[in-house]
Amino acid sequence: MTKLISVFGATGQQGGGIVQVLLKNPNFKVRVLTRNPDSEISLKLKEQGVFDIVKCDDSDSKERIQEALKGSYGVFCVTNYWAYFEKEVEYGCNMADAALGAGVKHFVFSGLTPMNKISNGRLSVPHYDQKYKIEQYIRELSKLNPTFISSFVYAPGYMQNFLSFYPPKKNIEQDGAITFTLTTPSDPNGKPLDIGDISEMGHIVEGILSNPIQYSGSVIPISGDCLTGPQIAEIYSKVTGKTVTFKFIPPSVFRTLSFIHNSEAIASMYEFCNQYGAFGDIDKSIAPTIHKLKTFEEFLISNNVKLE
Repeated sequence: MTKLISVFGATGQQGGGIVQVLLKNPNFKVRVLTRNPDSEISLKLKEQGVFDIVKCDDSDSKERIQEALKGSYGVFCVTNYWAYFEKEVEYGCNMADAALGAGVKHFVFSGLTPMNKISNGRLSVPHYDQKYKIEQYIRELSKLNPTFISSFVYAPGYMQNFLSFYPPKKNIEQDGAITFTLTTPSDPNGKPLDIGDISEMGHIVEGILSNPIQYSGSVIPISGDCLTGPQIAEIYSKVTGKTVTFKFIPPSVFRTLSFIHNSEAIASMYEFCNQYGAFGDIDKSIAPTIHKLKTFEEFLISNNVKLE
């Protein structure tokens, strides 16, 4: 029997990747949940063969979300801190309650590393720590309701960010030579950074949904590569044939850059990653057993990345 999977955030990077993978699996059909069913992306998904598209937003009432989830075997849920800030926890817990009320059997939540907990309260990174609060609530729901299975997938640093948020900057040297500089708050003397092609989360979620008992209660971090800033620059050079060097900007400096949106939270995130790594001591070995993940070099090659 084909199982209906409802996907929150289906027009974003995480949810979008999951929809694309599940559409290729005959064991699943996909319901897209979006605030705008008439958007260009939503209409394209309809053309690609999603089962249906339902108007639904994280901030909707529990009753409305529960209605939207009716008939679903599974749910993929990703919450958006940057849209709702302190309301994220309330909305995330509400979405889980709605799924339980709708009779959903398997709830897959996109969480993040509990940075405040791991750093013993030294570092506060709201867009990470609030997701951990939601995860704890979901775990309690599953404990009280054993037929409501929950699983958790943790995203790494997006490889896509090195094409958009942190692209190498072009320099023209005094002799006319063209070089590039990659600048991030990733300390070359600290822990290397876990990164991944976020579109591959779909394959991991597919594996989780296909094996609910095996992955019940599991936390599955995704890491296609674990690299220092200089290593990332070196791979950029290798793939593009251009000279790319790395420049470290300390988190203490990065957080003062007012022209960067949410620089304070991003700086604290890098502070944590530099000291503990993106996932702390959480086991990273499960995801590669579900799907072979791209290395950063493979990612750049597959996207035909060039530096001009």
